[in-house]
Amino acid sequence: MRILHGLSLFGALIGAVLALPATGPLTSGAISALLDGPRYDNHKLVRLGVPNNVLANVHRFLDEELGLDIWDTQSDHIDVRIPPGADDILTSKPLSDVAGSALTVTVLDNNLQKIVDEETQRLNSPSVQAANWFADYHRYADIKTWYQTLAQQNPSLVTFVPSIGKTVEGRDIFAVRITSKTGGSKQQIWFQGLQHAREWIGGSTVQYVSDRLVAEYAQDKTLLDRAEFIIIPVVNPDGYEYTWTGGRLWRKNRSKNSDGSFGVDLNRNWPDHWGQGGSSASPSSITYRGPSAGSELEVKALSKYFLAPENKNLVGAIDFHSFSQLVLRPYGFTSSRAPDEALLKKAGDGVRDRIRAIHGKQYTSQTAYDLYQTTGSATDWWYGETVTKALGNRRIYSYTIELRPTGSSDQGFILPPSEIIPTGEEIWGSITWWTKFVLDNPIKI
Repeated sequence: MRILHGLSLFGALIGAVLALPATGPLTSGAISALLDGPRYDNHKLVRLGVPNNVLANVHRFLDEELGLDIWDTQSDHIDVRIPPGADDILTSKPLSDVAGSALTVTVLDNNLQKIVDEETQRLNSPSVQAANWFADYHRYADIKTWYQTLAQQNPSLVTFVPSIGKTVEGRDIFAVRITSKTGGSKQQIWFQGLQHAREWIGGSTVQYVSDRLVAEYAQDKTLLDRAEFIIIPVVNPDGYEYTWTGGRLWRKNRSKNSDGSFGVDLNRNWPDHWGQGGSSASPSSITYRGPSAGSELEVKALSKYFLAPENKNLVGAIDFHSFSQLVLRPYGFTSSRAPDEALLKKAGDGVRDRIRAIHGKQYTSQTAYDLYQTTGSATDWWYGETVTKALGNRRIYSYTIELRPTGSSDQGFILPPSEIIPTGEEIWGSITWWTKFVLDNPIKI
């Protein structure tokens, strides 16, 4: 959809940047062009205080119609990134028509490039040494090498799968399988991270969990003797590498789109209720769903591997993201409750409670739709008909966990490395409980 009139200053800005008539219609693609780039000088993080009864409509307007970059959504506010000179959009009639007179605007950060620069300076400092792997974040090639080493040093527990598919830029999507030699045929758990490129803590948390699965086996053989863990550490290698070399706040993959823009939001591309709301049809949008369901090489590779014969015993899956401290369960596409809502809620609430017990962090357990609508997500696909039929009419526990920080922080996706270990510790403490719960309470249809 197009937004007409009412945005005089913003229209002039778009016209100047893209050589469009200042009085002409604005598209989400035009706005997205201002958001994407190698630098974020004077980009603001702004909190919109929004009444809960119109929250979903405001989220949809900002995302699908304006193509803005939404960082965080809570029950009473939405945090959104605003490019330079576009402040007028926050007081425009189209937004006020959707949000109502109770809308409030608070600037959380006036220049996001500052925290990007601080992170870059730290990462480029020669004093930063990887004596402790979890002291900082790492690039794709180093993560791959780390997992290869983990497998080489623990051959009885870890199998490194070099590639389950390649990206458009030719990078391997590698997998890791962790289990013991004891126990015969086992139930299986799937973990994945970095589906959204800029969410670095998601990747580090998957690495932390992988490390703990191996390191803790000598003390507690319960998990690996009972289950096999299938792990995709970097779902989106091209996009992730681009956050190191091109634009730190990049979210999508690096497919070239029909309009010359780049990137598809992989977590809107999975073939489950694809394109039925909660995503954008504009190729330039940050939540662009792709030209067709399952069109992207990453989604093709992961969905094929998920359904591979060797994975026929899958009983649970978690997609690690950031941020907002949420434990999200199906559905994302509809407000209707899943058939297994009681079990899904019990498991999600248990994760929430055990996270809080570690460091006191407050996560919220809820359905994905109760946050906002999404379609074409991995979690809905895992829980949906395709996987259920492939597993012999058996549904699985399916979750997205949005990690630190809370929405009260202006750090957002640029989470300090001091948060890596505490985040890993609270997730490890909750995931050990969750795994045992899933193994002991398989979903029966």
